[in-house]
Amino acid sequence: MELQHISDNNWLSTSWIRSEQAGLKQRRRPEDIRVTPATLQDRRHQLNFLLETVTQFALPLFNQLFAHSDSRLILTDADGVIIGSWGQPKFREKLTEIALSSGACWQEKVKGTNAIGTAIIEAKPVSVIGDQHFIQHHRFISCSANPIFDHLGHLIGVLDITSEQKKHDFSTQVLVQNMVQQVENQLLNLIPQGHIRVDLACEKGLLNSGWQGIIIANEDGQILAHNQVASQLLAQQNVIGQSLDDILSIQSADHPFVFKTKPLTDKKVKSRSVTASNDLHYGDSTVEHCWQQANRVIDKDISLLILGETGVGKNEFVKALHKNSQRKTGPLVSVNCGALPKDLVESELFGYVAGAFTGANSKGYQGKIRQAHKGILFLDEIADLPLEAQSRLLHVLQDKTVLPVGSNQSVQVDTQIIAATHKDLDSLVSEGLFRQDLYYRLNGLIIELPRFEERDDKQQLIENIHRRHAESEQQLCPHLLSLLLSYSWP
Repeated sequence: MELQHISDNNWLSTSWIRSEQAGLKQRRRPEDIRVTPATLQDRRHQLNFLLETVTQFALPLFNQLFAHSDSRLILTDADGVIIGSWGQPKFREKLTEIALSSGACWQEKVKGTNAIGTAIIEAKPVSVIGDQHFIQHHRFISCSANPIFDHLGHLIGVLDITSEQKKHDFSTQVLVQNMVQQVENQLLNLIPQGHIRVDLACEKGLLNSGWQGIIIANEDGQILAHNQVASQLLAQQNVIGQSLDDILSIQSADHPFVFKTKPLTDKKVKSRSVTASNDLHYGDSTVEHCWQQANRVIDKDISLLILGETGVGKNEFVKALHKNSQRKTGPLVSVNCGALPKDLVESELFGYVAGAFTGANSKGYQGKIRQAHKGILFLDEIADLPLEAQSRLLHVLQDKTVLPVGSNQSVQVDTQIIAATHKDLDSLVSEGLFRQDLYYRLNGLIIELPRFEERDDKQQLIENIHRRHAESEQQLCPHLLSLLLSYSWP
């Protein structure tokens, strides 16, 4: 495709010119520039609120419409680095060939004209269909992307749907715009000091439509943020800083609206500090940060993935979380996936009915997942779970139901799932050893516990462990303490 053939599309022709000026060649594969796994994890941590919101409010609609098509839902940060990707696993493999995968940078100057990178520059929704891509190797796909802005108008990411060229409908752009509006509306609820939310619409039936205007105010009624629909209904571009009462009392005949007010108390999670009685830490800032992060999601039905080497205290961390959660009266069921015999994994996790297989209990078996009903299921060493069991676990996460082995009737289950591993799941996904869709279902929030030698409360931790196990009046001598502190712990 030559530049003169797209000259009637100003943004597209301008993008092609920028691509040429960046030194890119249409018939040459661009460099695969990507961040390190550690940097990718940091970026996911920083944008965890966005990942959670997209997973909750955009992914279900994508799954409903694109579950069986060669399509992927892709989320990037403001730099065009892919931090999340969901959809057809086989199509993911094809996209990996052009480096459209987690950690890769898709800025326009790196990859040429493409929906993600060009949407960042244009700061507007962009669709790039097949041959409109500057790089020839990218022309088998079509993409629709939409920038995501925070309440201050700052770009925080891009949401994109990428499909096989012939299967990409122009209505996809409208769908992505709808998804982003839903996401941006939900992000308003997370604004610090947000105390009151007001939904506005031109008629009552639209108040809960997802297309309503939204205003967020603090405890004093001062407006902190609002969406574009609210601006249109109020006939004012910006009402930040104004009094909520004053704004709502002014209605003109040209711009009538209805509204409802509700508190945002449900968005706030009580800050819980780790105490010495938890035996998790005695002043280590990293563990405290992990604890505070985990407590923000533990009661929100958001999956938690804990990373860390063997021995960092993942089990103790989960026990403390359970004790501090709203599910503390329910069971905590811990499963070491690596210790389960491969031929018994599914029956142990999902249970079985009587007579399901030779040697089965005559009364059947409930299974670990159902045992965790109304409580927490801790899946340690999740990376060791066989692929067949991964598929069944994905259905549990998606449908909140369990299908016992030998049964055709699913059972409803209510459990919070926490997974942990010391392995690199990103690498296992790339190698086809771990399902990518399950990975993204599990990592609603990722935290990484530090190794003992990385902690800044080592001495206090050693002293407290000694105090707990020592005979009365027994002291820890300075020389032994020095040896323990200098020892290279695993």
